[in-house]
Amino acid sequence: MTAAADAYRLTLVAAPAGYGKSTLLSEWVRKRDFQCAWLSLDRFDSQPARLFSGVVGALQAVAGQVPLPGNAALMALDQQLAADRAGSYDSLLGALEQLTEPIALVIDDLHLAGPGLANGVVGVLAASAPPALRLVLSGRGHPAIQLERLRYGEGLREFSAADLAFTRGEAAEFATSLGHGPGFDAGVIWHRTGGWPVAVQAGLGTPAQAVTVPDGSPVSRPVQVPLADYIAEEVLDQLDPAQAEFVLRATACDWLDRRLAVELNGQPDGGMLLEACLRDGLFIEEREYRGGESMYRWQSLFAAQCRRILERRDPLLAERLHRVAARHYAETDVGESVPQALEGKAPRQAVTALGAYWLEFLLCSGAHALEQACRELPAPWNDDPEILMVSSVCRALDDDSEAATELTYRALARTSMLDAVRRRKFDRCRTVFEPSSAGGQPDVPATYAPANDGGALECGRPTTSGLFLLAQAEFRLHRIGDQAALLLQSAAGAASHWEAVEAGSAAELALAFAAGGDLAAAEDIATQALDRADGLGRAAQDRMGAAWLARGIVCYWKDELSGARAHLAKAQRICGSSFPLGPLTVFYEVLVDCASGDQGHLAESTAALEALYEQGLYQVSWADFHTIALAKIAESKGDLDAALTVAASLGAGGRSPVVNVLLAELLRRGGERGAAVLCAQALSGRHLNLYLDTSLSLTEALLAQASGDEAKAHQRLEHAVRQAEPQSVLRPFAERRDELADLLIRHAVWGTSHESFVAARMARHAEEPPHLRTRSYWTLTDREREVLAYMRSVMTAAEIAEALFISVNTVKTHERSIYRKLGAAGRRDALKTAAERGIV
Repeated sequence: MTAAADAYRLTLVAAPAGYGKSTLLSEWVRKRDFQCAWLSLDRFDSQPARLFSGVVGALQAVAGQVPLPGNAALMALDQQLAADRAGSYDSLLGALEQLTEPIALVIDDLHLAGPGLANGVVGVLAASAPPALRLVLSGRGHPAIQLERLRYGEGLREFSAADLAFTRGEAAEFATSLGHGPGFDAGVIWHRTGGWPVAVQAGLGTPAQAVTVPDGSPVSRPVQVPLADYIAEEVLDQLDPAQAEFVLRATACDWLDRRLAVELNGQPDGGMLLEACLRDGLFIEEREYRGGESMYRWQSLFAAQCRRILERRDPLLAERLHRVAARHYAETDVGESVPQALEGKAPRQAVTALGAYWLEFLLCSGAHALEQACRELPAPWNDDPEILMVSSVCRALDDDSEAATELTYRALARTSMLDAVRRRKFDRCRTVFEPSSAGGQPDVPATYAPANDGGALECGRPTTSGLFLLAQAEFRLHRIGDQAALLLQSAAGAASHWEAVEAGSAAELALAFAAGGDLAAAEDIATQALDRADGLGRAAQDRMGAAWLARGIVCYWKDELSGARAHLAKAQRICGSSFPLGPLTVFYEVLVDCASGDQGHLAESTAALEALYEQGLYQVSWADFHTIALAKIAESKGDLDAALTVAASLGAGGRSPVVNVLLAELLRRGGERGAAVLCAQALSGRHLNLYLDTSLSLTEALLAQASGDEAKAHQRLEHAVRQAEPQSVLRPFAERRDELADLLIRHAVWGTSHESFVAARMARHAEEPPHLRTRSYWTLTDREREVLAYMRSVMTAAEIAEALFISVNTVKTHERSIYRKLGAAGRRDALKTAAERGIV
């Protein structure tokens, strides 16, 4: 706070109730060494005259304590707002201009001033006060005053809820100060509250129960966080009745969109009240949710306490609102619809939703989550034939054939209670896991067992969903992707009855092709999947995480970093922490940010990487991905020694292909050539996709060059070029640009079957930052520099023209201009002069 008040004209502290705004500011005022005025507002200060009187009175109270000559004009002001409000405001500004020492004015609870704030004294001070007045505003939402000019020009420092929330360490320190022993896990309450200070305090102050951890020692943990009364008095009672009623209704769900807000409110103004909650800082934030649609998320603890309040006041209304939410989510998110129906005492609704959309639930959340949802149904609904059949499928996927068979018999014994529509759905459920027809589909082996990488999954009878899950297992084992593509092509062909599932299968197929190295196919299939999902609504769009991830991988290896970052950000919003797409997305975000050098984005992706690791989401050898990502982060910051230290635990290979390829290059750059050779040899005989093969071949070429084996260096470079050109795999060349420069020139003379591609890479090398260029470089135009780069190869003028999409005459014109500017007689002479002058 001190630094902010010293550096900025206006400091804004905006956070919901219970974040310690007043405590923070009062502590700051107490420690300040210059004059600080304090004004706490109430709901009557919405009257302009009362607010003006309060502001002037607060300033005069502090100015009167220090008899400085510049304070006289301020002390002479009339606290009453004149009929000519502009005249009173001008007099106040004039008095402030005469101050010889700075004064800070803190206005607390600014949200109580009402909507007319911008045209009152606070708006005038924010816009026009002289530098001697440091204005500090504190409230629950963003004030209704114009801040953009300050935000982007004259100086505004903002503190939000994220800045005021307790960190995990602060929560632990607070727990210790309250007398909790060293065995108390403050992290539990910190996670539940999100660091909300008043909630942390309430949770730490509640009676705790003793639990026993695996080592046998008792640990105390809080039972609950009792905040319902606080929220009722300090939040809801402070709101307009219509808005308070909306909050109680709309918090039936943690997530909602505008349509659901209207449905829950029961009035058409639900959308406007939702915007008012955002503006007023009422524990809600807007997010671009999955399919690109704006969704709104309540702070989960706040929403839970509001539900408790409504249940006490009107339990029947609370149940009805849950049923409304269940109907809303039935077709788009069955995982949300089922618990909402159960909360609304409507088990039939839950059964209907599960019966209609169990397959989508299965593919999105897994067999265990689906089975748990079935078990949570009360009797007799958990014995419904459809539910028993779905539970049977879950048991079969968990390789418990005995339980699956028993559940199937129980389901068949109850089919007489089904009507014709539900009987058809029941029969379809039975046939989903029967063998798919082989006609017109790839030859999928009758028994599938992944290679001995650990965690092998066997399936004697491949089926639509079974094939889909087997393909996902391929990604969990982070293999190349060819088998996953084969399995998904079979699954997609058999899933035509579920369009959203078919679109999801296409998205997964795009990712399989990206993992397999077919970047063009991955891009085409991902684009088709996304286009199709747009026409199927949010249910399908929510399954497009794999498609966005595939596009991000494609762009990364093509060295289109801005596009990669955008696609991966969309994938992350959809996938979240789901395994394995979430960790894989974050891994590639780290690679992209290391390549681009954007430190802001790198800090974000690093934090996401660590968050997933702390949650245990890097399973088995996926921990190697975490390690190599940390090494890449250290390398991108210029600390190669630290990068090698981090990567030391990986040894010299024997890991997954992606990790090995990145590790080999890191070891080479770090001067560990012997270890780099061993790491590359560890991949000998293993199938590598195009971009991994390209990257490893370039590492081997540079290792051979360093050892003096020129022939091997050219052989490996030619292999890399041959692999890279068809799919435009450019990132491995870009990240080794400086070291490849001389080798590429010699390779063009040595001879290559890919002259255009090699010449283009040399041209890219010529595009260095201005500070590396000599003055003579600027005597050539951009097109001339490009032509000069191609002239280093053995390409003819016609071939250069074809590569640059210009005419042969234009190329010859540029060549003559280059010769003239460099004083050269021909191509060889021009290249020699350009090299001497540092142009190439």
